[in-house]
Amino acid sequence: MQSVQGFPIKTIEKAAAKLRHGMIPIARFALRAPGCSRRQARLATIVRVASLFVLAAGGPTSAQMPQTAETAIPVQSACSEAAPAFTQLTYDENNRYFSNPNCRTEFLDRLKYIPLRGGNEDYYLSFGIFTRDRGEYFSHFDLGSGPSGNAYLMQRYFVHMDLHLSERFRFFGELASSLETGRNSGPRGGLDEKQLYVHQGFFDIGLWRSGKDSLTLRAGRQEMVLGSENFVSTRDGRNIRRSLNGFRLTWVKGDWTIDTFALRPTLDNPGNFNDPPNHASSFWGAYAVRPFAFLPQGNVDLYYFGLDLQKVTFDGKGSGREQRETIGTRLWGTTEHWDYNDEFTYQWGWFGPVDDIRAWAISTETAYRIDSNSLKPRFALRAIALSGDQNPASHTLGTFNSIFEKGPYFSYAEVFARRNLIALQPYVEIHLSKTVTLTPNPALFWRESPRDGLYTIGNAVVISGQKSNARYIATQASAQLRWKMNRNLTWFTEYAHFFPGDFLKQSTPGTNMNFWTGWLDIRY
Repeated sequence: MQSVQGFPIKTIEKAAAKLRHGMIPIARFALRAPGCSRRQARLATIVRVASLFVLAAGGPTSAQMPQTAETAIPVQSACSEAAPAFTQLTYDENNRYFSNPNCRTEFLDRLKYIPLRGGNEDYYLSFGIFTRDRGEYFSHFDLGSGPSGNAYLMQRYFVHMDLHLSERFRFFGELASSLETGRNSGPRGGLDEKQLYVHQGFFDIGLWRSGKDSLTLRAGRQEMVLGSENFVSTRDGRNIRRSLNGFRLTWVKGDWTIDTFALRPTLDNPGNFNDPPNHASSFWGAYAVRPFAFLPQGNVDLYYFGLDLQKVTFDGKGSGREQRETIGTRLWGTTEHWDYNDEFTYQWGWFGPVDDIRAWAISTETAYRIDSNSLKPRFALRAIALSGDQNPASHTLGTFNSIFEKGPYFSYAEVFARRNLIALQPYVEIHLSKTVTLTPNPALFWRESPRDGLYTIGNAVVISGQKSNARYIATQASAQLRWKMNRNLTWFTEYAHFFPGDFLKQSTPGTNMNFWTGWLDIRY
């Protein structure tokens, strides 16, 4: 009897047929039952996606073909190491690990590496799943200036496929669904809900390779992360992660890695497949990284960004078109006990018909680790200063723009963005066990300029600065707990309490705010 990696083909066919037949009644119920609800329709969508996995595992594939001397997979050695950890970016997962059948210890592991050309590991197809079920609570929205808050639920589902045809060609595609239920004022636009959408879809073409040096072109819709995510991030703290559309060229030469790119963000509209590129926003630049021998275990990042926004609002300035240039450097490294990460940035350009842009930012983080202690504590201090506008009546705009920043820089509450801000955040990471980490992370916030307001990460003014000259914004008392249950499951929770400072008391009702969030990540 023919077999695939030790399993008779008839056994695989029977198992797949049972799973397919079991899903059909569920899908029919969700689609045809009287009064079919929105939840049932979503269930039908998930069932369809799950069916693709079943078909991939049990349908007719090259694995069912009679094996000849040319197609037979060579005998594999025992699996000598644990499966690699999941990466922040789903397209960075290393699934060649599963090319060894002895490393596939779970049923879904067979979907992580489907060989397409015998024993050639560079030809394969891979599937993956990433889900997050999340609860969140605000006692008051918008630092007390908005309506009363409440507890609500959010769900986020990703299903991706990764096709490799030699080292020179790759296609990666990812479908997603982001849902919100129960928020008092409804889902936040562009952050909470998109029913069904193509989150990523790009191809890589290897243009040149010589040893470890290479030149690769990436074209299509993609996530991107650069450096500390102070300017370009996935926005993982929100229910809709960020994707960008365009081209990215990556050159690896010796110690240098250089990315150049021209991209537009995705319009995160609600509904199904209603998310074209945002033609009112353009983003381009270059980012270079290499070791830096002048610092202990040091590295240096050098970057230039260009940003063109057709319409953006600044406090006291109104709305208009902005074109902004950014240059900066990041110095970072890890020694036996110390971590350091320092970043210095300057921006210039124009806003509206007459205003010039002159803005700056300094960001530092220094940490000391005691690995010999059973708790392995890591004591750290984060300090930042980001310029604000000094005079709304002048023809110079001083508000810094963090572009596509990482939202949860201080807390997953993400109550304001990194602009017109001075902040100090001492924190300590404590390893309660090998899998559980506790991080108390209080913070103190001031306005850099008393003439400018506070902004959201979506470029909106959340609290105007025109009603108060006070700088002190708030104090945050907070803590995070992360439990790495196993390779596939992670639980995270955070609680924060915000004590309003003079600025919030003079510009809003000055109400204390409580925040809580918790979620379960499932990855395969």
